[in-house]
Amino acid sequence: MKLQSERDVLPAESLEDAADRAYRLQRVSERLAEALTPQQVLDAVLTEGLRAAEARAGAIGAISEDGETIELLAQRGYREHVLDDYARFPVSADLPMSHVAKTGKPLFITSQQERNALFPSLSGRGDDGHALAVLPLTLEGRVVGLLGLSFGEDMEFSESRRRMKITLARQAALALERTRLYEAERAARERFAFIAEASELLSSSMEYEETLARLAQLAVPRLADWCAIDMVGEEGEIERLVVAHEDPEKVRWARELQRRYPPEAGDPHGVAHVIGTGEPEFFPKIPPELLAESIGDNEELRRIVTELGIHSSLCVPLSARGRVLGALTLIAAEAHAPYTEADFALALELARRAGILVDNARLFQEAERGANAARALDYVADGVVLLDLEGVVRHWNPAAAAITGITEEQALGKPVQDVVPIWESLASHVPLVRPGEQAARPVTIPLTIQDRELWVSASGVDFGEGTVYALSDVTDEHALETARAEFVATASHELRTPLAAVYGAIRTVRREDIELGDDEQATFLEMIEGETARLSQIVDQILLAGQLDADAIEIELDECDPAGVASSVIESASLHLPEGISLRLTANGARRIVCDENKLRQVLTNLVDNAIKYSPEGGDVEVRLDSENGDCLIEVADEGLGIPSSEVERIFEKFYRLDPQQTRGVGGSGLGLYICRELVERMNGRLEVDSEPGRGSRFTVALPAGD
Repeated sequence: MKLQSERDVLPAESLEDAADRAYRLQRVSERLAEALTPQQVLDAVLTEGLRAAEARAGAIGAISEDGETIELLAQRGYREHVLDDYARFPVSADLPMSHVAKTGKPLFITSQQERNALFPSLSGRGDDGHALAVLPLTLEGRVVGLLGLSFGEDMEFSESRRRMKITLARQAALALERTRLYEAERAARERFAFIAEASELLSSSMEYEETLARLAQLAVPRLADWCAIDMVGEEGEIERLVVAHEDPEKVRWARELQRRYPPEAGDPHGVAHVIGTGEPEFFPKIPPELLAESIGDNEELRRIVTELGIHSSLCVPLSARGRVLGALTLIAAEAHAPYTEADFALALELARRAGILVDNARLFQEAERGANAARALDYVADGVVLLDLEGVVRHWNPAAAAITGITEEQALGKPVQDVVPIWESLASHVPLVRPGEQAARPVTIPLTIQDRELWVSASGVDFGEGTVYALSDVTDEHALETARAEFVATASHELRTPLAAVYGAIRTVRREDIELGDDEQATFLEMIEGETARLSQIVDQILLAGQLDADAIEIELDECDPAGVASSVIESASLHLPEGISLRLTANGARRIVCDENKLRQVLTNLVDNAIKYSPEGGDVEVRLDSENGDCLIEVADEGLGIPSSEVERIFEKFYRLDPQQTRGVGGSGLGLYICRELVERMNGRLEVDSEPGRGSRFTVALPAGD
């Protein structure tokens, strides 16, 4: 006789039910296999899992690590607020989930009546409740969570239905553990990557304040919504070094909050407590009573903390060599996950490395300041170049960098001959003395460094372990001395020429062997008068330049009419206007200005005379008055020789004169434009020039308008 299998004897409807349950479990398995995060597992269990279990609603709870508390992670299908009282409850409570957490066995309740009999504390709650199943989520014999399923009607749970729901719970537990391990591994990789990146940052510079500021920016949002670093000041005060958040407006707001509510010694929690005790603080979930204690009766602070949504925090000391140097604070708010023990360990390691950076940086800075100051003060105070016995640069101070145009980074640790190829030639001219010997007189030598022509005064000291050179850039002084010598020669020439003319004219007029007519005598007298005026002008310029140098010029500011001053200057210049020159005034409604009228007349006279003098082939000379942005502009424009672009700014230097070859022999004392600019600036104005060789120049005097 042939034996029938169990499947052969099952009714067709039971076979269909079993196949349907298997299909639904398969759907759940597929969703769980796709899940990569715990949240995705919860979503799968509370969607496909509920359908597979034919449940109306479901909830998943997690047991705390100490085994004392159950916290609901997610729920679906329950009416709003039904589970509000059970978001977090003790394992010891008289509740179905607590019962399963303690026994580790599934609980199947067929009706509300049975539920109330087993758990009297639930009587009167959930009047629409019916059958209930609570299943342990077990891993390696330990209950780590619970799955609660509610059904829309009373139900007798057959063995197959029970097995199906137990299987669902087992799959959920395995999926949660798999994703937890995956998340833990991913988080560990991220922590290792962060530590590696932070370590590279911390070792990149000894400028610890800037480095720690960059570290705080690195931590947000990877480790925290908020990151703050506080340091202990020289007097023991707590100074906020940096606060970081993705929103710059919130950073400004946090700084204001820090200013209004600074940490104080004796605070029971927070930065001051951590710095004072050297002990870290770790709150995976900030207790409400702690927030209440910190806030006190300050309603504004309460509102701010509530808006921030702070829920987890870390504050760890920055320490080195037994001293607390500051504190690192990480805060989770908004959407950031609560901190874990792994995060706490990461923060401690990060603070340890940051503390070492601060300590090393301060030691380095202190040693560097001491060594550099001692060497510089022991020898010279100018540009300092310190070479060891091998000729390698060991010190290159900012003055040396400014003189040579070579930065400290480009010079340190390199042979000086590689840094300054002409160094050997320079050093050969510098006399060296030993400490205690009478200092040798510095030598002044010309150098060309990076296409710059310099005059450098140099001296050197051989102190046994190397040589220290003192460099001083005397390029300007040398140029001034050269210009002064040229000026003496020029002034001598300028003075000698009119003197010779005057002397010759007087000798001629006084000769008795020559009879001069009235016209001839008038010509000689006119020449004597003109040359005497020229002599007077040269002497006046020399004296005025000396007064400007000594700051002995008195400027009397008052309102005046610029058109009237310009008109008188033009009228005076027109009396001796060379042939081919036209001179005119254009006044576009210029306002009254604040100036020293006599000094302004002197400036315009000089500018108009120059415009005429440097227009040897004639042309228009125009004085134009205009207004712009509250200033009065007085322009003196000509169509003469113009000024080479390379010389435009130098023409205002004292004693500077253009090359006579460029000016067709037209020259001067080199003081006129220097005096003009000095006078204009002392009247709170400015003097500028715009010129093009061969097309003329435009000098613009800008002075403040009057009321």
